[in-house]
Amino acid sequence: MTIRHPDYDYEQKRLDETRMIIQKEIDALRRDVKEVTDDYVKQVVNYKKTKELRYLEDQGLEKPYFGRVDFLKDETYEMDRVYIGKRGIVRQDTFDSIVVDWRAPIASLYYSGESKDAYFRNGRDIVRGEVRLKRNFSMQNGKITGIYDGALKESIQREVGHPDEFLEEGYIDEFLAANLNETNDSRLKDIVATIQSEQNDIIRADKDRPVVVQGVAGSGKTTIALHRLSYLIYNDQDTMLSKKFMVFAPNRLFLTYISDVLPELGVEDVQQSTFLDWAAKLVKALLPKGWRIMDPHKPLHLFFEDGHSERERQIALRRLRFKGSLAFREALHQYLLHVAETRIAYKKLSFVYKRTNHVFAIPGEEIRELFARTYAHLPYRRRLEAVRKHVKQEVNKQLFSHLRDQKIDLDKQGLARFEKMIDQLLDSYFGIFPELTAFEAYQELLTDLSLLMQLAGGAGHEEMTAEVIQDISSSSAEIFAAERIEPEDVAPLLYLRHLIEGLEQEDYFDHSVVDEAQDLSAMELAVIRLVTKRDSLTVVGDIAQGIHAYRGLQSWEELLDGVFVQPKGVYYTLSQSYRSTIEIMRCANEVLRKIRLPETVMAKPVLRHGEVPERISWDGNGLPVEYLAQRVEAYRSEGFQSIALVAKNGEASKKAYKALRSHIEGIQLLGVKDAQFPGGIVVMPAYLTKGLQFDVVIVLDSEEYEETEWDTKLLYVVMTRPVHRLVLLHRASRMSPLIAAIPPALYKQSELSK
Repeated sequence: MTIRHPDYDYEQKRLDETRMIIQKEIDALRRDVKEVTDDYVKQVVNYKKTKELRYLEDQGLEKPYFGRVDFLKDETYEMDRVYIGKRGIVRQDTFDSIVVDWRAPIASLYYSGESKDAYFRNGRDIVRGEVRLKRNFSMQNGKITGIYDGALKESIQREVGHPDEFLEEGYIDEFLAANLNETNDSRLKDIVATIQSEQNDIIRADKDRPVVVQGVAGSGKTTIALHRLSYLIYNDQDTMLSKKFMVFAPNRLFLTYISDVLPELGVEDVQQSTFLDWAAKLVKALLPKGWRIMDPHKPLHLFFEDGHSERERQIALRRLRFKGSLAFREALHQYLLHVAETRIAYKKLSFVYKRTNHVFAIPGEEIRELFARTYAHLPYRRRLEAVRKHVKQEVNKQLFSHLRDQKIDLDKQGLARFEKMIDQLLDSYFGIFPELTAFEAYQELLTDLSLLMQLAGGAGHEEMTAEVIQDISSSSAEIFAAERIEPEDVAPLLYLRHLIEGLEQEDYFDHSVVDEAQDLSAMELAVIRLVTKRDSLTVVGDIAQGIHAYRGLQSWEELLDGVFVQPKGVYYTLSQSYRSTIEIMRCANEVLRKIRLPETVMAKPVLRHGEVPERISWDGNGLPVEYLAQRVEAYRSEGFQSIALVAKNGEASKKAYKALRSHIEGIQLLGVKDAQFPGGIVVMPAYLTKGLQFDVVIVLDSEEYEETEWDTKLLYVVMTRPVHRLVLLHRASRMSPLIAAIPPALYKQSELSK
């Protein structure tokens, strides 16, 4: 609906009154924060007031709320009329709630409440009732520019049948459509006003179990994960600290892309990092002096750039996949078991109490049982301490039993001498146990071929043939010989440190968010789980976009059955895509059908139409520079703010940038080492586009994508980045079989001559 809505005058008056109250709050807060004080408590209070003032001035005054819910309670038959915004706003003089925070329990009705049989949880209580109205507002400069009354499930059923059928038909409400049709700048935005029911279920899921989300391209999984983080901080601030939350992103470029979302949601001190940047700081302390971690971008060059032999790629693929696998995690456990079973003598521990010539003894088998089984759950060094303590207690027990039998009383000096003698004896006995260090043990396991064969080539791992293990061991030895480790060594090294020493509790997170999780290894995710308290993790990704197959997950079962076992991870699927138009997603889905993937990864676009993608053939050399410059300028004149010109790899994108930079004003080149996402007009390699979105994407060399799983996923990633327009450029003499598989009716075709 538009501003001609029958309730427009009422709602505008209510907005004006709300803004007057907010202005008074701003004036009062300005006076309060001006007061200088030495009192620490007042300083803390003023700091919170300053944050509140900043929000009200920057956002709250202009758009204090975005939604309204009318809820009729069953028990009292009272009508709650609730206005919902990014932050809750309370009058300081009366403490009346003017705007309810979107994270508050009652606000869940705005996202998931049905017309009848609606409810929300308030602590342990459930409040039941009926949602009489859901209303959305668009606002600008303190004025309501749109009022949209959302359809309730019952009204949908009356019109088209079951609500799920309505969704399959691509139902989308007018308010959501208005938001999706906006152009994009250089940052990800919050979606608190347009969170959908299935997204809301994930955001408000139980905090003490791993949440795993398979979300198709454009389903909003990144934004949902960040909103879930904000929700947990708001509702569990008594038990969880925001500074102990961590967001793991795929690269530094992506971190800048999402950088504005959390502050907009009122969360300002959450940690954000790539897995490698975080883990490398912990691993460097384990490395001998002079050792270094190799360039993390080397595999990108190896697998995505030309000039490398297939044998070189095969060896690297075998090594990197193994280092990230659960098979390697099992091998690390087997290594500790191997040490416990074959490198410790477990001799009988005995000594003579000279005063009575009594022999005290602990059988070697009992010590073996303690070390290899009773305390096997502890890290190696803590296990030694626990067994030593247990043995000492047993010796003391035997001594005092013997002294009682012999009616002997020991004075303090006698007890001290006995204590010292026992400690010396235990020092000597346990001193022969191997002193393991994580790095030396790791190096031994990977470079000792016979040991690796024994521990990694067992039953259940048929792919671990002698040839594969030989490649892994010999290529790892070459890397170690140069006093280097590769990024894929970091996670297993940390895991082995956990098995030998344990990890420091102060490094643990209250909650971890892992984005683009399909491109992390199972080993990396296992390490993140180790350092996250109470298994409080949110893991999101899309198997269809797993372009880093040399290290990433092959399926979610690998994670759910191998890492998140107890407690079992909760699995969600998001198949509705909100980013690209139907016309764009139809083409992208046709490409994805070239490989075998579960049906859950196929995107269902919402009902938002646009221009069909274009396939343009070019019979000249290089790029059609003048044509591309004209197209970019035309898109700019249409109001599109973000345009990506995408080449398949880094070398091709550099060449394209050199050809285009003098013809397109403001164009920028993005590469693997860039940490800032500039927005505007960019040239970049395909593998860096994942997780990002643009108004327009122009694929510069679509003919280069072969009919392999790797290239199919890579092209799918690129084709699902645009919100509004997609152009596929290719040489007239060549066309990718992936593009050829798209029915011609789904795109517009044209040709360019020299």
